[in-house]
Amino acid sequence: MPKEKVHVPVVEPKSTPFLEYVELGRTVTPNPVFKRDEIHVNMKKICRGNPSETFDTEQTWDYSVPWPVEEVKVEEKVEEKVVVKEKKNKTLLQRLIK
Repeated sequence: MPKEKVHVPVVEPKSTPFLEYVELGRTVTPNPVFKRDEIHVNMKKICRGNPSETFDTEQTWDYSVPWPVEEVKVEEKVEEKVVVKEKKNKTLLQRLIK
């Protein structure tokens, strides 16, 4: 049985007073073969740490989010045991002795 893969959720960074994130675009593409969504994000990162040297950087993030697992209900069949009494075939000699 294959080992189950553990999915670690992606936490996107948030803006701070020194660093600002601006989302330029987001594309979500479903992938039915691997049962997940492929997410492509374009971000602009603005560094404001030093007021005399502010600069912009563009970043691209690609990650995937798996689809929720559907639980499969398994019904167990309960078989009732029926007791059947078997007749023992007795020989003529055994019948006469009793």
